[in-house]
Amino acid sequence: MSHISGVNLPAEREPKIVGPDYVQSVDNLTAEDFMKIYLETLRFQDPFRQQDLSKSVEDIVRLNQIRFFTDMKFFVETFTSWMNQITFMQSISLIGKSFVFATDAVEPNSGLEYYLVSTEEIDSVKVQILEGEEVVKEISTDLKKGLNSLDLSDLPPGKYTVKVVSGDVEVTDVMLGFKDRVSSVGILGGELLLDLESGKQVSAGQIIYVGV
Repeated sequence: MSHISGVNLPAEREPKIVGPDYVQSVDNLTAEDFMKIYLETLRFQDPFRQQDLSKSVEDIVRLNQIRFFTDMKFFVETFTSWMNQITFMQSISLIGKSFVFATDAVEPNSGLEYYLVSTEEIDSVKVQILEGEEVVKEISTDLKKGLNSLDLSDLPPGKYTVKVVSGDVEVTDVMLGFKDRVSSVGILGGELLLDLESGKQVSAGQIIYVGV
């Protein structure tokens, strides 16, 4: 038998055995694994194909949600790199479309519509509107999965924070956002920025809900 030298044969891997009900999805991937897989797919995309836009926006939202629920430093760093790969030709197609953008406070009488975005249905929660540490309004409601409108009527002008409480425990996996329409786009320092009809300027990374 001849001898072959200089060749490193891969070690045999033990096969992974899963049950018949196992389904691989983004929900059971870590943020790091999801990002690595997604960035690899970007290498094979045609950046000038307009039909790729809706998929790109959906991916922005999904990656945003992963960042929100894991708060991983890896995600923040790699997300910036990913945003640099979105072409200006694609971003132009965002103009005229409405989205819900993440925010950390609400401003009544600003003309904006505010929403709570929940990943699941949650019954019997209290939505507290706070000015500093003081609760100025409390709403008892059930949250549905997805978009939930936030009633800010009867509140004077100002800037308020929002807390969602279930029982005596704060619910942290609910995102606060406002609805607005994109009027123009630009790229600054490799970051895609969106000018909104309200006069606000936000990063495309603040999109947390589409289809409004």
